[in-house]
Amino acid sequence: MTHRKTLRNELLVGFHILDEEGQNSGIAGHLTARVPDEERLLGHRYGYSFDDVRADDILEAGFDLDTGTEDRVSPSLAFHVSIYRSRADLGAVVHTHGFHALALGAAGEDFRPVYQSALMLWDRVRPYDRYDGIIENHEVGLRMADALGDGSVLALRNHGIIAVGRTIPEAVCAAVIYEENCAIQLAALAGSDLVSLGGPEAEQARAFLSSDRVFAMRWNQLWRNAARTRPFLAEAA
Repeated sequence: MTHRKTLRNELLVGFHILDEEGQNSGIAGHLTARVPDEERLLGHRYGYSFDDVRADDILEAGFDLDTGTEDRVSPSLAFHVSIYRSRADLGAVVHTHGFHALALGAAGEDFRPVYQSALMLWDRVRPYDRYDGIIENHEVGLRMADALGDGSVLALRNHGIIAVGRTIPEAVCAAVIYEENCAIQLAALAGSDLVSLGGPEAEQARAFLSSDRVFAMRWNQLWRNAARTRPFLAEAA
């Protein structure tokens, strides 16, 4: 299987994992993959939601977002390009508007890991409290890339998140775990003072949870779960 084919298959699965996990975001969410060693990316057809996406809806475009056809990707992918140009280590970018991520930010709270799996994001979440309106230019993308730095998640206050990874599974898993933690954190805040995790043990857990082996197991479990109601995902194996 060619590398592009692998990326296309993983993107298809990633869109449907995010949908299954409650991060559809309607027509406003994105998931892209960088084509290695080229200024090109793969994304989905403009105006489609994650659950709409099928293999034929995954498009390739240059970093100028030109697909070379009448089909279009979202002009908001400009900020994905800015992040890719700023971070040579990244292979995928997710942007979603998860309910709990939005609620946590709107409440003025910062992300704090409150359960073990969320320690994969220990000290990897960066805040972004500025609202930039509809993002369709590289200037805003560069600002976001600078705020993200070497992090894994940029928490966009009142907007959503940007999650990144070396691979599609890493970026998707980061988005899923972030949203899960936000849900638990909000529930805990409603009932009592928050007790979060940290310290040397958190660093040890992050190293374990961020390993290729654990990412692969988590990704495959999420894939199996999404495929139970979407048999076409089996063809992406």
